[in-house]
Amino acid sequence: MSRHDGGTRQGSTMLPHIAWRVEAMIATIAERRAPATGPIAQALRKVPRHWFVPSQGLALDDDGGAVPIDRDTDPPGWWDAVYSGSPIATPLASGRGGTAYTCVNPSPSAVADLLELLDVGPGQRVMEVGTGSGWVTALLCRLTGEAGGVTSIESDPVVAEAAGRNLAAAGMRPHLFVGEKARGCPERGPYDRVLVLAGSPESWAGQTRPGAVIVDACGGNAGHALRTVTPSAEYYSGLPDY
Repeated sequence: MSRHDGGTRQGSTMLPHIAWRVEAMIATIAERRAPATGPIAQALRKVPRHWFVPSQGLALDDDGGAVPIDRDTDPPGWWDAVYSGSPIATPLASGRGGTAYTCVNPSPSAVADLLELLDVGPGQRVMEVGTGSGWVTALLCRLTGEAGGVTSIESDPVVAEAAGRNLAAAGMRPHLFVGEKARGCPERGPYDRVLVLAGSPESWAGQTRPGAVIVDACGGNAGHALRTVTPSAEYYSGLPDY
């Protein structure tokens, strides 16, 4: 199946004009942080960003500006924006007040930062809080491999439905849960890693294994994420009895 005329399902050969755009996007990451290498870079190559960006959206800049992008009326501009370093806001619904843009596909450099902090490995169980477009979810699926498991929670059913379509077309099969983000998904735990992209309650530590890593993109300041490592079993065994 074609994905916006620029790529195919997982496992197919990347089209040349997409391959160079993906490499250019990975190169732009190094303009903001250390270069993306190893498993993260490979995941970015295997999960093209355009699979998770709709035909219309807003390319956001660091100063709060937003530039409309439209694949139908301006294909070159759309492709340039999708594989730039910019976050992209996607439209969710239209009404009397116009179109609402409340789902953001994060910038590639921010994604690389979060995945590096999370330090995901094959076979791990991961809970993602805030599915969004599904791009980060798909990257987590690549990093955990077939032996792992990704559970993603989204409170907005419209966002969750769109993400589900994107992930299915990409050949990814995470467990998608529509519900209250603060609750988490304890029935799918315990988790080795938790990535929080929306919301910031403190209840998720109880759903993790000892020594698990929690990365909270909402918990930092000035664009910095908060990384927490839960105490290991060795920590608890070393505590004195009272």
